[in-house]
Amino acid sequence: MFSAVYTYFLKDNHYISFIGIIIFLLVAFIFSNNKNKINPRRIFGALALQFILAFFVLRTEIGNHFFTMLSRGFERIYSFADAGIGFLFGNMIDPSGPWGFLFIVKVVPMIIFFSALMSLLFHFGIIQFLVRFLSFFIRPILGTSGAETLCAAANSMLGPTEAPLFVKKYIKGMTESEILVVMISGMSTLQAGLIAVYSSMGVSMIHLLTASVMSIPGAILVSKILIPETKIPETSAGSSFEMKKDTSNMLDAIAQGTGDGLKLAANVAAMLIAFISLMSMADYLLFNIIGYSLNEIFSKLFSNITLLLGISSREKSVAGILLGQKLVINEFVAYSSFVKATLSTRTQAILTYALCGFSNFSVIGILIGGISALAPNKRTILTKFGLRALLGGTLVNLINAAIAGLLIS
Repeated sequence: MFSAVYTYFLKDNHYISFIGIIIFLLVAFIFSNNKNKINPRRIFGALALQFILAFFVLRTEIGNHFFTMLSRGFERIYSFADAGIGFLFGNMIDPSGPWGFLFIVKVVPMIIFFSALMSLLFHFGIIQFLVRFLSFFIRPILGTSGAETLCAAANSMLGPTEAPLFVKKYIKGMTESEILVVMISGMSTLQAGLIAVYSSMGVSMIHLLTASVMSIPGAILVSKILIPETKIPETSAGSSFEMKKDTSNMLDAIAQGTGDGLKLAANVAAMLIAFISLMSMADYLLFNIIGYSLNEIFSKLFSNITLLLGISSREKSVAGILLGQKLVINEFVAYSSFVKATLSTRTQAILTYALCGFSNFSVIGILIGGISALAPNKRTILTKFGLRALLGGTLVNLINAAIAGLLIS
C-alpha cells in the first residue's frame, strides 16, 4: 500500500501539489495580523472540507455523476438562451460558420439571459433556499458566525456585490475577521451566470462548479489565517436571516434582472475592449523600451507558481501568462486565452480552478464601493483590507488548484 501511495505522488508531480498547498498556507500565515490567535481547529476543518468536496467530485463515482448531471442541467439551461440570441443575430450564433465564434454574439447576450433567470429564481426564493442549505451544513463544521457563513455560501452563486445583500443588516456590526470573509469570498468565487458563460466558451462546467463550491470553505480558511477572529460576532450562536425580495411579481423580476444583466453585459464588453486594447499598447511600449513583452513578463512572474499546482515544466510558461492575465486584468480575459491555448487535459483542469474567481485589482474597487454602500461605517476597514482581500482570494484559488492537482490523475 505504501508503495502504491508513493508511486501515485510521484506520478505527474503530485507531491509538488502537496508542497504547494503548504506554501500557500504559509504565505497566508506570514501575512496574518495576529498569528497567536489563529484557531487550528477552524483552519484544519476548512481545509478538510475543501479536500472532501474535491475528492467527492473528482475521485468518487457518485460525486462525479452528481456534478456531471448538474453541469448538463446548466448546459441545457444556457442552450435556451440561443432562442433569444438567434432571434436577434440569426445564423451568426453558429460558430461553425465562416465568421467563427463571435464573443459579442454568443457570450455577452447570455449574461443578460442568466441575470434575468437568477432574478426570477430569487423572486421565488429558490436562490435563498440553496444558500441557506449550504450555510446550514458548513457553519457547524467550521464554527463560524451565521452571517459570514451565509455570505460565503451566497458568493458561490451570486456576485461580490449581490451576496452581501443577504446579510446587509448585520454588516455594520461585523468584526474585522467577518468583513474579510465577505471580501475574500467575493474575490474567490464566480456567480452562476458567469460559470455558464465560461462553460459555453469551452471551459469544463464540472470543474467550474466544483471550484466555486470549494471556495466557500476556502475563503473562510484563508480569512481566518489572515485576520483571526478575536471578538464574539453578533451571529456567532446563529440568527434568523431574512432577505426580502424587492420585486412585486414574476414579470417585475424578469424586467429587473434583464436590466441588471444589460448593465453587466455592457460593462463586460466595455472592459474587454478597454483592457485588451490597453494591454496591446502596453505590450508594444514595453517591448520597445525594455525588450520584453507582457506575456514574457507574466510568464517569468507566475510560471514558477504554476509548478506548485502540479503543472508540468513544459507548460508552465503558458500557465503563468494566464495567471498573470487573471490577476492584472480579469478572469474573462484569462479564460478567453485559456480556451485557445494548447494544453494537456490535466493542466486544463488544474488551471480551471486557479482562474475560477474574481480576484483581480479592479474588483477591489467594486467590493469597497458595493459593501460600503450597505455599511458606510466599514469604509475605512474595507480600504485597509483591499490588497489583503486580493491576496486572500488569489490564495484560495491557488489552494483549490493545488488540491485538484493532487487528486487529478
